[in-house]
Amino acid sequence: MQYLIYIAMGIGAGLMVPFQAIINSKLSSEIGHPIVAGFISFTGGFLVFLTLMIVGPVQFPNIKQLADINPLLLCGGFIGSCFVYGAIIAVPKIGSTAWVSLIIAGQLAISLILDHYGILGLPIKPINLYRVIGGLLLFSGTFLIVKF
Repeated sequence: MQYLIYIAMGIGAGLMVPFQAIINSKLSSEIGHPIVAGFISFTGGFLVFLTLMIVGPVQFPNIKQLADINPLLLCGGFIGSCFVYGAIIAVPKIGSTAWVSLIIAGQLAISLILDHYGILGLPIKPINLYRVIGGLLLFSGTFLIVKF
């Protein structure tokens, strides 16, 4: 049952990606610059998490704990910024469907590698024939969506 909750969360997150891309692109058009639109977008996210930290039973780590964290683990915001900036720039040019298809293709490609080697502590799930066929089918679909 808990596995179904994670599946629903994944589908729900996926449903939001096109909206996020379109909303941020439209915001950029209204504001006049993609960087300002990205800043506004991340400010909204910052405020959501700040509120959750204030009202929830969350204890922010102290400076010593933060200093001991692998710096690679602190780059999620940078990666998210690249994602949002890319969407703001690309969606008006290629459309939401092509953008999301390309995102999924890229995510699948790197995820196969991350799982295969167990990078960053992931459980190892070797690449096999079924995963390769699934990837090729998805890449074929992405090609058709982007091309036509």
